[in-house]
Amino acid sequence: MSLDEARQILNVKPDSKPEEIASKYEHLFKINDKAKGGSFYLQSKVFRAKERIDKDLKQNAKRGETESMKSESAEKQS
Repeated sequence: MSLDEARQILNVKPDSKPEEIASKYEHLFKINDKAKGGSFYLQSKVFRAKERIDKDLKQNAKRGETESMKSESAEKQS
């Protein structure tokens, strides 16, 4: 699943905060509960979309940490 598709499923923008993403995920997951007339298929798509977005957020956080460490070491060397 692409990141864009995951964002479409959860209806979030690229600059959305993790709290907003979690809120949308919980809402959609509950709505698609089989006991409420939803389907396991839709629940699984919502779940996979959340996983994909979380993966991207973690990668961006790691990238940000690496870049800040590089800039700090460059400042120390100056």
